[in-house]
Amino acid sequence: MCVRYTLHKDDEAMLAISKALARKLVPPEWSRPRYNVTLTHLMPVIAAGAEGPEVRGMTWGLVPFYERNKAQRRMLPNAKAETAASLSAFKHAVARRRCLVPANGFYEWKTMGKLKLPHLFTLQDEAPFAFAGIWEPADDAAPAEPATYAILTTEPNSLVAPIHNRMPVILTDETMAHWLGHEPLPAEAYRELTRPLAAERMQEREVSRHMSNSRHEGPQCLEPPEAAEPELPLG
Repeated sequence: MCVRYTLHKDDEAMLAISKALARKLVPPEWSRPRYNVTLTHLMPVIAAGAEGPEVRGMTWGLVPFYERNKAQRRMLPNAKAETAASLSAFKHAVARRRCLVPANGFYEWKTMGKLKLPHLFTLQDEAPFAFAGIWEPADDAAPAEPATYAILTTEPNSLVAPIHNRMPVILTDETMAHWLGHEPLPAEAYRELTRPLAAERMQEREVSRHMSNSRHEGPQCLEPPEAAEPELPLG
């Protein structure tokens, strides 16, 4: 599952998405480089608006419509592409609220004995991309709260498989415009868009265990591991 990603070059990511959608998009004023995005973070997301694609601030962790009024609400970071279109928590969003989540890379952990070693996955040349996302509006009773989003995951390609049994659905300039929208996708188009990206289009490297702590958000998260790094708990 994808529970951490990086958007530390938001200008480049937004420019790439702008070119793919043929519409100028810019990061919001509150956006800043994030090297360790995790659940509950407010992030820029591209959704289909009345006049075309637009950038909105949304919180990572989709709150299903039936959870909105609960005191303790579930926040779901991911949705399995293979089942999302049929599950009550996600199916309406899959049909009507598909979004693009700008990113520069994502993290997964490789288990080595008692250690969990973080690896960063990016496109070749670290080109920016977008995750296939879905979103839910905020609670009508609390309009000041942001909407929430989840990232779709799929089976891993051969690069990710040795480290994790799932990977996020990655969209590139060829597929972003086909995913974004508020009308249902034909089943075959949905399956094609949610296939794992080809391994040869990606690269990976081990990074510092500093990023395993969600409170650590600086550029040190991208640094290579040191030989005698202490073990840090996931958090």
